[in-house]
Amino acid sequence: MNPEYQRLFDLAQRQRDRPPCGRYAPSPSGPLHLGNARTAMLAWLQARLNGGRFIMRMEDLDRARVRPGSARQIVDDLRWIGLDWDEGPDVGGGTGPYEQSARDGIYAMALSRLCNSRRLFACYCSRKDIRQAASAPHGRDGPIYPGTCRERGSDDDTQRGRSAALRYRVSAGQIRVEDVVAGPIVQDLSRDVGDFVVRRADGVFAYQLAVVVDDALMGVTDVVRGVDLCESTPRQVALFRALNLPTPRYWHVSLMVDEEGKRMSKRDGSASVMEFRARGGKPAKLVGQFAASLGLCPPDTAVSVQELLRTHDLSSFTHALRAAD
Repeated sequence: MNPEYQRLFDLAQRQRDRPPCGRYAPSPSGPLHLGNARTAMLAWLQARLNGGRFIMRMEDLDRARVRPGSARQIVDDLRWIGLDWDEGPDVGGGTGPYEQSARDGIYAMALSRLCNSRRLFACYCSRKDIRQAASAPHGRDGPIYPGTCRERGSDDDTQRGRSAALRYRVSAGQIRVEDVVAGPIVQDLSRDVGDFVVRRADGVFAYQLAVVVDDALMGVTDVVRGVDLCESTPRQVALFRALNLPTPRYWHVSLMVDEEGKRMSKRDGSASVMEFRARGGKPAKLVGQFAASLGLCPPDTAVSVQELLRTHDLSSFTHALRAAD
């Protein structure tokens, strides 16, 4: 094992001997929309009600999608809501850096471990190639990788001059995750997902690898995030196991919907915290909306996050999340 990676691994093990730890990891690709702000609040509440630490991390791996000033605005909006954190890009801490764009060296060490264990292979297929492959079945997220490059040698002359992605070689058999809120998540990666990318052909590390390495080496014990990310969880658990890293508990929470019952998301232009503030909205009003959507307080209640801490314990909080699922 690389000595520096060993040091980080040992640090992660020590972190897990400390109190529980949660995190929130937004992508600074635009304003913080209301649905993501609610998830941040829930992740914070879970950590604090559990007597744990809370980490802020920026998922800015894909530099092309990062919008200047977005990270700073997200931090400001979350502070405005009333959230705080023990470690993060603006406060520092012992497990940083807290921007993924500054952690390439750490991801490269993890990638090297996977290479040494022969879990990776070079793949020259484009998305179009995969879509057009006659043998490519379809899963929940689209075409499943058909294994075209799985047994191809790295010195294959037909690929000369092309850049390769690196894929994780999945194994047959089910991966089962006992989610605290959503219940069992079960996938057979070989059937439902296929070999998946851990480093893109342009050299950018994939989200699946980065989030696993970050959560493990930062000592995260509990991951609270939207139920739309359930499908990614078995892939991440497979990587935790392959890297011999501790796997956190998962809490996949229901998504926030608008008055028409439509899911709120950045992609469809849902209202942002910044817009809410610009219209003269108050933090307690927004927190009350978030809490009421999960039954943590009555509708039309103005409440602070600190008041939610005083009026709930981890048991009542967990019950509310499950009832809203």
